[in-house]
Formats: sequence, structure tokens, C-alpha cells
Amino acid sequence: MKKNYITLILVFLAFCFAIFLTFNRHSKTTSFNYHSEIWVDKAGYYVYLPAALKYRFDPYRFPDSIDQKTGGGFWLDYKGNRIVTKYTYGVALMQLPAYLAADLLAKPLHFERDGFSRIYHWSINVSAVIYLILGLYFLGRFLSSQYRKPTVWAVLLVLFFGTNLYYYAIDDTGMSHIYSFALFSMWLFLARDSNFLTTGKLRSTIFLGIIGAMIILIRPTNMIFLPAWFFLDAKGWNEIGSRLRTLSKPRVLAPLLMSALVVFAPQMFYWHYAFGTYLSYSYGHEGFNWTNPWISQTWFSPNNGLFLYTPMWFVIIFAIGWMIARKKENGIFLLGMFITLSYVFASWYDWTFGCSFGARSFTEYLAVFSIPLAWVFNEVSKQTRTKIAGFALLVCLMVILNLKMIYSYDGCFNGARKGYWNTYFHIITSPTK
Repeated sequence: MKKNYITLILVFLAFCFAIFLTFNRHSKTTSFNYHSEIWVDKAGYYVYLPAALKYRFDPYRFPDSIDQKTGGGFWLDYKGNRIVTKYTYGVALMQLPAYLAADLLAKPLHFERDGFSRIYHWSINVSAVIYLILGLYFLGRFLSSQYRKPTVWAVLLVLFFGTNLYYYAIDDTGMSHIYSFALFSMWLFLARDSNFLTTGKLRSTIFLGIIGAMIILIRPTNMIFLPAWFFLDAKGWNEIGSRLRTLSKPRVLAPLLMSALVVFAPQMFYWHYAFGTYLSYSYGHEGFNWTNPWISQTWFSPNNGLFLYTPMWFVIIFAIGWMIARKKENGIFLLGMFITLSYVFASWYDWTFGCSFGARSFTEYLAVFSIPLAWVFNEVSKQTRTKIAGFALLVCLMVILNLKMIYSYDGCFNGARKGYWNTYFHIITSPTK
């Protein structure tokens, strides 16, 4: 009981600390610009909430030109009487509790109750922090099944302060990545804790169906994660086959699909409303160039390259290589997953993913890649004090560099092609904002 109280207190303190960080970061942010919480992509994710709960999906009820004021992340189609967004509704659904709180408090606190005033922007910051804490909590419980608490705490702290998870939980709070991270962590914990892949218990099956549908609704490319966990902790092809046989049983597959369909159905109705069909590829001309992936640029470009903006990935890849050399389970699986993700994200028509801090599409997958990080931390702890100190110093320098770049970054990479490296080094050396 005492341990539970201590855990609750630590979670509460972490929540308060993250709330302070995000509101301090946004203290000078105004509405309707690229720094604000409801802007372009973020507005496209969010618009479902005011559309459904305030304006009944009627564009004529919306504040005048609000689609233009929020950067064009959605479109008020007056002729077709539609509110059009290419983004799925998963982020909005997860933002719903904080939105309802903001809507309740707007009038007493003298804000416009229009779904777009400043208090609704603040609600998105609160929402991101809630899912950050939930994600780290469930990830910690997932890792605790194999590692000691000091190792788990070290991994969680490094993931937050030493990667762009910090940026998408504290700065760019309206983007999808922190929500995906939370769902990935929940899935990993529940799948292992319930022994779902062996037993296929009904309650776990329903929960996983709901979480799985949300994972796809948050970001369609997240579907890469769902089949990948078949290989997690697998000791051979026989075990993978056994897991597939468990999943294919009607008592498992039926409730899994039904619970997923319940969550996915509103999206299908929206697609029919907006595009005239229950299944729609809403991204139009945006797509993948599978024959010409920009892998080296995705990894090492000064314009949002994975390793240059989040050098902690060097440690993660080193850990995977060490796991493979030691013939540890998950080593090959993690390497295959990293290569697959790199290929898919590098094949996207805009491999930089626009105004992002680093290769943002990898952010949610830090939940999975916490596994090699925990493993290498655990192995290093068995080494000599000199090696432990050297490794700790290296990790601390990477954390400092990550935070320095985040607090120097302006929200968009502004550099001509010939000046990419100059812009990158300017981010590293310029004063924090």
C-alpha cells in the first residue's frame, strides 16, 4: 500500500512539473500562428471536437474564416456544406476530456466559448501532458517486468529529456505523436501483462481491440506497430505460429474486430459525410515513393535528420547491435523494425515531414525502442565504475544537446538547401528562445 502511495505522489509531481514546463513554454504564444496549439495539422486533428459538439458539422455556424486563421488544417466548404479535414479523429477523441473541461470553464474565466479561444489552446497542452504521464507510467510498468526500478527510471528520464518526446509533449502539443506514444505503451503493457498472446482472455482482447483501433485512428502508418508485436519476446518461429493460431480463434478474433469496429465506425461515417464514401484515402496526391526512399537524408540530413536531432538513437542502435551480438531475444526483431520504419518514413513524399523537430514519425516508436535502451543500461550497470561513468557522461551530453536544440528551435526549419548545415549549427549554437 505504501508503495502505491509513493507511486501516486511521484506521478502527481511529474504531472505538475510537465504542466509547468508546457505553460512556461507557451506563456508568450498567441493564437493563430505557427507556434500556437491549434494550427495547420494540429487544427486538422482538433476540428472534430468543435464541429461535433458545438457547430453540428455546419460550416455556416463556425467563426468566420476560422479555417484560414488556423492555417488551413481543415476546410470550411460552404458550397458543399461540409467541414473537411484529411486527418482521422483519433487525436480529437483523446483530447475530448480536456476540451470538455475548457468548454465548462470558458465562460466563468471570461473566454469566448467558441472552441478556438485561448482556453481551448491551453486544454491541448493539458491533454498532451496527461498522455505523456500515462505513456511513461505504462511503459514503466512494461519495463518493470524485466528490469530493476533504477534502470526503468533511468530509461524513462532519458526518453523524456533526451529525445524529441519532450518536444511533442511540451512544445508541439497538438501533434499526434504523444498520443500514439501513450497508446503504444498501453498496448505493450497490456499485451505482456495479460499474457494475451498465449491466453487470449476476453477482457484483454476487447481492450486491445479498442487500443488497436485508436492507434490506427491517431496515425494510419501506426498500423506497422500492430503486427510487429507478434515478434516481441518470441523465442522462435514456433512461438510466433502459436500466437497467430491464438489470434485466429473465433473467440479471440471476433471480439477483437468488433471492439475495433465500434471505435472505427465514427470515422467511416465522417468519411461518408465529407467524401461520399465510407472508406477514403483523404490525403489526396500525398503518398509514398516506394522506389526512391530518402533513407540517408531521413537519418542524417541537417533538415530534421533522425540521428542529428535525437542523438540518443545512436545509443539505441548500438544497444540493438550488442543484443544481436549476444544473441538476445528481440535484437533481430528490433533491427528489422527500425529498418522497416526507416524505409516507410523515407518513402513519404515529404521525408522531412514539414515543420517538425527531427524525424518526428519515429517519436511514438520510442515506446518499443525503450527495450534496447533498458537492456544496454542494465548491461552497462554491470561494468566497471570507469565505464559506467563514461557511459553516463555520454548520455548526459546527449540529453543536454537535445534540450539545447529544442529550446533554440523556432518551430520550422528555415534554411535554403545550400545553407542546411549553417541553419543546423545555428540551432545548436544560438541562444535559447
